[in-house]
Amino acid sequence: MSQKLLDAGALRARFVEEATRKFASHVPDFVALHQLVDDNGGRFLNDHGAIRTADPKVRDLFVRAAAVLGLRRELGYNFPAKKLISFDLQVPGEDHEQFKIFVSQVDLKAFPENVARLIREDEAEQQEAVDHRQFLALIARAERDGGLNEADAANFVLHFVHQMMARPGPPMKRSTLEAVAAVSGEAASALALGPDFNHVTIDVRAAGFHDIEAMAAKMQEKGFRMLPEIQGKPGTKLRQTSTIAATMDTPVREADGTIGIAQTEKQFVEIIERNQAIDNKGRPMLRKDGRPLIYRNFLAANAEKIFDAASTKIQPRM
Repeated sequence: MSQKLLDAGALRARFVEEATRKFASHVPDFVALHQLVDDNGGRFLNDHGAIRTADPKVRDLFVRAAAVLGLRRELGYNFPAKKLISFDLQVPGEDHEQFKIFVSQVDLKAFPENVARLIREDEAEQQEAVDHRQFLALIARAERDGGLNEADAANFVLHFVHQMMARPGPPMKRSTLEAVAAVSGEAASALALGPDFNHVTIDVRAAGFHDIEAMAAKMQEKGFRMLPEIQGKPGTKLRQTSTIAATMDTPVREADGTIGIAQTEKQFVEIIERNQAIDNKGRPMLRKDGRPLIYRNFLAANAEKIFDAASTKIQPRM
């Protein structure tokens, strides 16, 4: 008797549960935000998570694994000032409530060659420290069969969240962190964290708030440290803001090979207000069933300011 296979939707639900559980274990603001939504009588809807990586091999494997979850590459976004090139992974269709992933690739071509070389060396060390062969076999099995059985699903999700979305190798060299941060604080934060969620985003309306102003004000009242401005004007199709990533102790390798501590900014929480999509002539768009079509992608102008929430600026050592 053949085993029942978990399809893309079921695998995605398990991935989101495990990835956000891991995120919550590192980000107290995420736990506090969950409590705030519960206290407001709302629903805690994870709109999307976001990763940053400097390694094209990691990016490509991440995209292939995400396809097992039913997520497909959709729109691209360019951030030359941040030295990042991004795209979103989406569940095809009209449902804006499906979980999404925003992937940002560090643009090594935008770095001085000596700094780009340091980044490649760090990425090579991480590649050598992890074995993805069983993970690749599970991906191939899911691609062939259209899903995974219970045991394979558990192994797939655990490897994805705890091996794929991690820095598996040694701490970064302090000299590398400082050189990268001097060019791009966002890239420095990406290397310090690895390809883990640097933020997870909660839907404002599902949380029971009339608009993003109301939720941001409640968060400030509860002591969250917020970005100074909401991105997106009232009534527009997409509006966002976030907390500011906490400064964290991050292990680094010193010049003499010992392990030291550097201060980096890596993870934060975001809130998002999605409104009716409009076409290129400014007309409101509708779903096939006639209901308003809610905008489900991203806007580069908004995202660029959100990047500021996790940007590592190296302070002079005393």
